[in-house]
Amino acid sequence: MVERYGNVALPEDLLKQIEDVLNNAKFGYKTRAEFVKEAVRVSLKELRRLNINYNLK
Repeated sequence: MVERYGNVALPEDLLKQIEDVLNNAKFGYKTRAEFVKEAVRVSLKELRRLNINYNLK
């Protein structure tokens, strides 16, 4: 399966907070993309847990 990527614009204040996380080695994230992908996965998992139906597979 070929992975497709898209771009997402984030406000500067969120980018600063992500950079703060990246600069703290105890969290283990090395890149913005790695952090954002994990944040989206966690959010989607939580929405599924709450049974919010918006055609997730």
